[in-house]
Amino acid sequence: MTVLVGQLPDRADDGAQRLGVRLARALGERLVLCTVTRPGHDAPTGAEAPSLDGVAVEVVHVVDRSIPGGLARAAHTHQAEIVVLGDGPSGAGSVGARLARAADVAVALAGTTRGDGPITRVTCAYGAGRDSSGVLLASADLARRTSAALRVASFAPQRGPTVPPEAGLHAERVVVETWREQVLAAQREALASLGVEAETLAVADTTIEQAVAGLDWDEGDLLVVGTAAAHAATRLLLGDPGAAVLRAAPVPVVLTPGVAAL
Repeated sequence: MTVLVGQLPDRADDGAQRLGVRLARALGERLVLCTVTRPGHDAPTGAEAPSLDGVAVEVVHVVDRSIPGGLARAAHTHQAEIVVLGDGPSGAGSVGARLARAADVAVALAGTTRGDGPITRVTCAYGAGRDSSGVLLASADLARRTSAALRVASFAPQRGPTVPPEAGLHAERVVVETWREQVLAAQREALASLGVEAETLAVADTTIEQAVAGLDWDEGDLLVVGTAAAHAATRLLLGDPGAAVLRAAPVPVVLTPGVAAL
C-alpha cells in the first residue's frame, strides 16, 4: 500500500509533500509522487527525488484527460490508501472531493499548514448523516495506526432555524443544550459499538465556522470529514454544516468515503 501525493506538472506543492511524508512515516507506507498531465502536454521534467526527509519516494507521471481521473487511476495502480493534495478546505469541492467520491479512496488536503512533526491527534467531524459510522470507523483506524489520540466533535450554530430571534436567549440555550445531550449520547453509543475510547465534544457558537475555530488545534492535528460534506461544498451551499466545517478547518483535512477503515 502507498501514500500518493498529487502535484501540478509545473511546480511541486510543498504542503502536500510535507503532509505526504508525515502520513507515509506514520502509516509505515511507501510514498509516491504523481503528476497528471492532459494529452498533448509535455511530460514534466526535472530531477527525481529519491527521498524526502528520509522517506523513499517513487516519482510517476500519468496522462489523462481529467486530473481526478488520472489520480484515481494512479491510486488504483499503486494501491494507494490515501491521496494527498495541496487543496485547502475552501477548494474541497474541486479535485479532492471529486476524487474521494469517485475513487472510494481517502483524500488528504494539506491546505496552508506547514507542520512536519508527527500526527498526534485525529478529530472526527461527527454528523447525523448516513455515513457517520463509517467516518468514525475511518477516524478511529487512522488514530490507531498513527498512534494518535482520537477526538470526536460535532458542531452547530448557536441559533438554528428552529429558534426565531424573538424566542429569547433562554429558549436558545434550551435548544442548544438538548442538541448537545443528544449528540454526545450518539457519539458515545457509536464509540461503544466500535469498542473505542475517545474524547467527545459538542460545540455550538454563533456560526459553525466559529465553533470549529474555537476548538483547540495543534500542529499535529488532522480533521476527518465524510465526503458527503465535501459534496455539499461542491454545490456551494454556504449554510450546509459539513461545508462550513471544511471552510473553517485550520488543520489538514482527510476526506473519507466512510465505507471502511483506512
